[in-house]
Amino acid sequence: MVRSPPLPPDVIRARRKLPGGRHGPAAAGAGGPGGLPGCPGGPRGGAGGGRGPAAVEAALREAAALFPRRLLGAALPALVLRHQLYGLAGDRTAVDRHLNRLRDEGRVRLLHLGLGGDALGVVSTEEYAQKVLQAVSGSPREGLVRRFLEGAVGACPLPGYDQRLLRQLGFGDADVTQLVAAGVLTVRDAGSWWLAVPGIGRFVRALVRGRRALLGAVRRSRHRELLLAELGQRPPPALGLRYLLLDLLGAELLRSVPTASGPLLRLAEP
Repeated sequence: MVRSPPLPPDVIRARRKLPGGRHGPAAAGAGGPGGLPGCPGGPRGGAGGGRGPAAVEAALREAAALFPRRLLGAALPALVLRHQLYGLAGDRTAVDRHLNRLRDEGRVRLLHLGLGGDALGVVSTEEYAQKVLQAVSGSPREGLVRRFLEGAVGACPLPGYDQRLLRQLGFGDADVTQLVAAGVLTVRDAGSWWLAVPGIGRFVRALVRGRRALLGAVRRSRHRELLLAELGQRPPPALGLRYLLLDLLGAELLRSVPTASGPLLRLAEP
């Protein structure tokens, strides 16, 4: 089992003890249509109870609560980065296993954000559908998008789709063009697309700017390291200091070292 070191308490506020492991109404089962390649057939068994799933659920709640809704308005669902959960839950294997289970049960969707590597966003399926429909409400594409949410997103919980699968799900080339224009698909490469949410570009740009600002502050400091207390005295980034620290520590772009003066942030690069 691969474990990630938990984030220091000075960086991440101690979590309240949550009763039970699951929260909120579970979405309908996401079993794929019979015979369609690449569609999971339904909920996975064997994840079991125990502290692993409960810790991941608690981490999801905490990270989602940090999502800067004031900055991004009501257009986007609360978006958590998968690697943020690695630091909060302290166990990459448990996070990946539980997210896969939640995805197959239809409770969350995983989104590629164009950040490189294996960076994935995690969103509630219910809130994702609400925000997508809100974005296209009253437009000529509303009917098509609603059909896509029910016939593709709801039936086949994948981060992306290829042309063959979309055609089997009932979406032709003209439909795909409209779905890209609506912002619910983005081009991956020729003949394949990532699932997306309208307006996600604003979040990604803010995240990239925040990363550069925090990494630059540490890089310019003496010995390329900076006390968290000193960083906290500076104007906060748009996405919030804690949200970005979860991102940078989880992505292993920064490291946190405990000292007598509090956590010391160091660049992970040599």
